[in-house]
Amino acid sequence: MKLRFLNLALAAALALGAAGPALAQKKGGDVVIAMTNAPPSLDPHATSAQAARNVNLHIFETLYARDENARPVPDLAEGVVVSPDGLTYVFTLRKGVKFHNGKEMGTADVVASLERYRKAGASASLIAAIDSVAATGPNQVTIKLKSVQSTFLGNLSSPRAPIAIMPAEEAAKEMGKASPIGTGPYKFVEYKPDSHVKVARFDDYKPNPAYKERDGFAGAKIAYLDTVTFRFMPEAGARDAALETGQVQINETADGPTAKRLAGNPNFQVIKALPFAVQVLKFNMAQGAGADLNFRRAVAQGIDAEEMLAVAYPDIYKMDQSWVYAGSAYHTNRKLLKQDVAGAKALLAKSGYKGEKLVFIIDNIRPNIDAATVFQQQMAQIGVAVELKVADWPTTSKLGLGSDTGWNFWTHGFGIEPYEGPVSAMSHWVKGQGQRKDDPAIDGLFEKINGEMNLDAQKKIFAEFEDRMADQAIAINLGDYGLFQIATSKLKNFKAYRIPRMWGVWLE
Repeated sequence: MKLRFLNLALAAALALGAAGPALAQKKGGDVVIAMTNAPPSLDPHATSAQAARNVNLHIFETLYARDENARPVPDLAEGVVVSPDGLTYVFTLRKGVKFHNGKEMGTADVVASLERYRKAGASASLIAAIDSVAATGPNQVTIKLKSVQSTFLGNLSSPRAPIAIMPAEEAAKEMGKASPIGTGPYKFVEYKPDSHVKVARFDDYKPNPAYKERDGFAGAKIAYLDTVTFRFMPEAGARDAALETGQVQINETADGPTAKRLAGNPNFQVIKALPFAVQVLKFNMAQGAGADLNFRRAVAQGIDAEEMLAVAYPDIYKMDQSWVYAGSAYHTNRKLLKQDVAGAKALLAKSGYKGEKLVFIIDNIRPNIDAATVFQQQMAQIGVAVELKVADWPTTSKLGLGSDTGWNFWTHGFGIEPYEGPVSAMSHWVKGQGQRKDDPAIDGLFEKINGEMNLDAQKKIFAEFEDRMADQAIAINLGDYGLFQIATSKLKNFKAYRIPRMWGVWLE
């Protein structure tokens, strides 16, 4: 079978052209990052939580990763050759790559990792098109697809719940039980769930020689710091105080007033990241009121989305209700949600809702609590009684993503998926994952876009998906919000991205 070459030269060219400062790096030092939540797991296949990505993408790597502009480029693979019919992908692995336990990465590790993920990974639907994975040479892995998947390399490179390569013996473990042993620039040291995760520079790390600079989740991932500690600090005031007293070097999420106050202080650098996430309002469609279309439509008409965002993120939000970010080829200029209290009451009267109190689950992050509180008040205006139940993120996400009972509403950030593109944004609703009940139309559109090679046709399919989400009120996209990140001015070459990347940075 004649094969064609893909992505190697492109990746090298992009990397060589990446912009970067004149480097005067300094090795050593310890950085503490104040994070809002603890990761629910350090098994990278098991969770799509932002807090887990922050840590796991320092420890683990993938065959392909996303560059600064979210394009898939080689990482642990040197490159890939794709058959003319688009069904066979032959990956050549980089040689001499070591795991943190000293073992050299081989084909058996890659095959075992991919097999584990496609069976039970947190975003397994992204690679559901795989028919088989096999080692076909001493440094070669071949993936055969059941059908053409135009976005396969993009799916494989997803950082959402990364398709990380781990030792085969770890990949044999139950989901959620794998030890944090990867090939990344930092190795795991300790995890104290009520306090912190600590990682240390992996001195045997082998950067990808195809790159000269940091580039998204790929590129030259060179670690200069001795250690990085991710400290869990849910309270904004505690994070601010720790930063200003030098106990932490980065506050991953600062509020607007603090960012304004420190913007002119030469001891700090204030970085604005907008958009960072979509604020999504979810219904539990598996039970009670959420299973009623008239009820969901009543809620959609009864909310004032901008009021919710303005209270939750007063200094850093943008009204935009497409499920991908502006700048994406798939972005649609959707008509913004408009509150209609009278219309909402009329729809509510047609529903089966009888005035019972409904449970809104939220994690203990201030903006999410604020958004939920405004929602509670808005629902009272149309006659819906809402009870707020606050817990930490691991508890809340376990309930929202794993249980069909015990909750009716949930709001949280939907950040990495709109960054990755339409397939990732759609995948969360496939087989009822996000809404707890299958929607055959969405499942069909997901299959359709994966098999479509034409960009214009893909755009049309994605627009149909957005129409379906809105018409059926499967979930409500409230708009985009951003983050203020504040770091000590002594931390050099730091740039906001999807995680606080601690490679390519150093302390002065």
